[in-house]
Formats: sequence, C-alpha cells, structure tokens
Amino acid sequence: MTQIVPKRVFALDLHPLSFGFAMFEGPDELVDWGIKSFRHGVNAVKVPLNVKLALLLDQHGPDIVVIKTPRTAALKRLARTIAALAQYRRIPVRLISNSSVREAFPDNNHNKYQIAAVIATRYPELSPRLGLKRKLWQAEKYSMSIFDAVALGIAYLMREAAVHENLHKTMVLPRT
Repeated sequence: MTQIVPKRVFALDLHPLSFGFAMFEGPDELVDWGIKSFRHGVNAVKVPLNVKLALLLDQHGPDIVVIKTPRTAALKRLARTIAALAQYRRIPVRLISNSSVREAFPDNNHNKYQIAAVIATRYPELSPRLGLKRKLWQAEKYSMSIFDAVALGIAYLMREAAVHENLHKTMVLPRT
C-alpha cells in the first residue's frame, strides 16, 4: 500500500454567527478543534470573524481549507470572506457537498448524531463533547459544529485518497 503524504487540512463548519473548526495532520491525527463565535448586537463579540480566522490560519499554517458548500446568502458571504483570507495566504479552499460527507460514513449516515458518534469513537478526545442524542423538540448542541467540521475533514481526506482501498477502514474505525 502506498503511504499517504500527511497534509494539513483545516475544515470549517460555517454558521451565520459562528464556525466550528478541525485541524488535521494527515488522516490519523486531529491536531486542534473548537468553535469561534462572532455574534452581533448587544452580546457582540469584540473580535470579528476575519481576525479570529486569520489567527487560526497563521497559527496552524494549513495546506488547504475545506468548507461545506454554502446554501444561504449569509453563508455564501462568509465563504467568500474565508476564501479571500485564505487566498491572501496562498492557501487553496475546497468546497465539500453534504452528500460527500454522507458518503464518507456509508453505514452511519442517517443523521448527524450517528456520524458524530462514529467520529467520537475514532477520536476519543471528542467524546465528552458529544452528549446524549437530542430529542426532536430540543435544539442542536453548540458543540455539534466541531463534529460537522471533523466530518468535513474526513470526507475531504477520503476523497483525496480514494485510490487507497484501506483508507475508509483507517478513517472511520477506532485506532488500535
């Protein structure tokens, strides 16, 4: 089997007032993760999106930035801002569709919680943030954005290394 060259992948899950991020060093190592908020109004965050993202990009120095294909006008504006920041640093930006993320988890893609549970199994350091499966009337947990970002990173890494038939097993199954 050909060895996969480690690639620093920075995955972003965009929301109108926040973003979740995950930084990968190749397919096996999750280096950093978290959520950054940029609310407006009375509870406004003092540091704007572009400053927070610029600090993360400078800190991690990724080879590529991965974003889920935006659907709304607000998310498209955020994606353009992120693309401009990345372009300034000569970092390519790739868009991943929701269907590509679901294809990366073929046996566990019925809902976001199932995908997050697989990710928590693969990366045990994230399991405290998973929590219980939400009820239909409950809002989604704030920390689910981290799992969405990790799923984006995994989908990108799997798509890039599709020629390696064992990659799916190493990305989705727990490390031994």
